[in-house]
Amino acid sequence: MAFYDELADLGFVTADLYEGQSKILCPSCSDTRTKNKHEKCLSISIDGEGAQWRCHHCDWEGNVWRNTMQSPFKQKEKKKSPKIPNLQGLGDKGLKWFADRGISEATLDMAGVESGQAFVDGAKKPAIAFVHRDKDGKTINVKFRTQDKEFSQIKDGHRLPYLWNLVDVDKDHLIIVEGEVDALACMEAGMTNVVSVPDGASDKKLVWIDELNGDLNGFKRIVLLTDGDSVGIAMRNELARRLGRHRCWRVEWDEGCKDPNDVLIGYGRERLVELVKTAEPWPLKALHETKAYADDAFALLNGEVKTGISTGITAMDWNYKVRAGELNIISGAPGVGKSEFMDQICLNLASEHGWRFAVCSFENPVDEHINKLAAKYIGKPAWDSQGGGKMTHEEWGKAVGFIGDHYYWIRSDDEAPTVDWCLENATACVQRYPNVRGLILDPYNEFEHRRPSGWTETEYVSKMLAQLKRWAAANECAIFLVAHPAKLRRNQDGSFPVPEPYDIAGSANFYNKADNILIVERDFTEGSDDIRIHVKKIRFKQSGRVGCVELKYNYKDGTYRSPVKMSG
Repeated sequence: MAFYDELADLGFVTADLYEGQSKILCPSCSDTRTKNKHEKCLSISIDGEGAQWRCHHCDWEGNVWRNTMQSPFKQKEKKKSPKIPNLQGLGDKGLKWFADRGISEATLDMAGVESGQAFVDGAKKPAIAFVHRDKDGKTINVKFRTQDKEFSQIKDGHRLPYLWNLVDVDKDHLIIVEGEVDALACMEAGMTNVVSVPDGASDKKLVWIDELNGDLNGFKRIVLLTDGDSVGIAMRNELARRLGRHRCWRVEWDEGCKDPNDVLIGYGRERLVELVKTAEPWPLKALHETKAYADDAFALLNGEVKTGISTGITAMDWNYKVRAGELNIISGAPGVGKSEFMDQICLNLASEHGWRFAVCSFENPVDEHINKLAAKYIGKPAWDSQGGGKMTHEEWGKAVGFIGDHYYWIRSDDEAPTVDWCLENATACVQRYPNVRGLILDPYNEFEHRRPSGWTETEYVSKMLAQLKRWAAANECAIFLVAHPAKLRRNQDGSFPVPEPYDIAGSANFYNKADNILIVERDFTEGSDDIRIHVKKIRFKQSGRVGCVELKYNYKDGTYRSPVKMSG
């Protein structure tokens, strides 16, 4: 049996496979899970010898070798085509249910809404049936909703990457709502360019955006009619961030209403049309009304991310916490581990808070950088030269699976690494992948700086840092910028002094423009593992306070930790 045929018989989609290491959906468990169906949880490596894989969710693992006649693993049945159930008209009871919500039989016929039997908690229940089709118009699933607002899908139905009704809209403007009933309310008012998200506002990762493969790119005006509750507002904000705020509009619901169907019932179709027509563009200009900041102010009141989140190093919490939208500068003498310390912070943010990162780093080749992160993640070195205890292949696969889910690399052999180029690619990363909250720039000195004629270095650095701060705020991302100090004069014992923020090469504006500045100091005395982090600047008190933090460094795995206090 051919190599890829054997993988196909095990359930792998061979079109998704390529030589090297990758992260894909698990053929064994992804389709059967009730939660996180779209999580790419299986790590697979394909090389000249064959394929090896392991799922980090169900622990299914195995291998298939090239030039073998028989696989030792039990073959998994190929995914069946969905069997479309017998559907029928809504009947008097179903029509009345919709009529009570202001939706006519004509609109239901236009949208192809029918009824059927849903399986909920092992029992059959009468339910409304919404047919989901792919971009070619082929039925891929049927989503059922009972009158008690219970949801189910047909057996063997494909997952729902496509927005309901997307195949019937024109490429001009688009309305996005949370559920099919709200979409029908818009259709009732004559607005047919409306779609419903597959899994409601509870789908925080918005995986369907990635799977649409650019199907939303042609829309210049997107009106976000999500519910007016906290979950709906959170989804609205994330949709705007991912789709591009420049083409998103939003509405403020009338009193007593939280969604389009409420408006249709309470105020009529004309009012719903008026709300969509008068929707306000997402704030982009320099001048804003207070209400533009109301969501952020409310989040701050409730102690959410803007108050600062822990770096994962307990000893740091008093002096420094991370906030999205801020510029963090990390400096220190040569060889003290500036990049390593930054990697530790970002890895902790990924592990403990689910943050994802765009990485523009010139300190290490990407493969070496991945192995350094893997060592920190597992707590074991990736190289034999580290004194034993090297991580196993299984541990490495686990680490790389995690890194693959949380790090995206900005690299090119053809493009000069200017700041503009990096920010352009970082913007694409934010819009393409969910929960990208950090940008790593390491180091500043390695970027190609194209200073305009007549500008001093101080003027250039000031403008560049202001550009970084604007990008961080606009994309709600924390920037971690490693910047080397100017040439330091060694002490008499050959060591370097601890630099001050004004020592950073290029301009005093590094101190003036930064939100937070951390200086790394390492004790190079033989046998010492002491590290000091000098917190030299904290712009906002929610992030911490100036001071010095004592840490310990593990030379084998490159991890940083709080010192252990002895009792007694």
